[in-house]
Amino acid sequence: MDSSGRVLPTPEITTTPCRRCGTVVAGLNGRYACGVCGWVNPWWEGSNTLPTAEEDPDWPGPDEE
Repeated sequence: MDSSGRVLPTPEITTTPCRRCGTVVAGLNGRYACGVCGWVNPWWEGSNTLPTAEEDPDWPGPDEE
């Protein structure tokens, strides 16, 4: 639940082999970063839409950017 009382969706833990070195990596909602070789999959391959800045609970607001 965020500060406005909305229930936030629970992220799903997913796994895949790294496309560069083959190490099995885990990520959230289809977004991965390999700790061995540094490979990161493109943001558009994730399984859901990324939140906007305003939807981020840590966003300080327009006056703080």
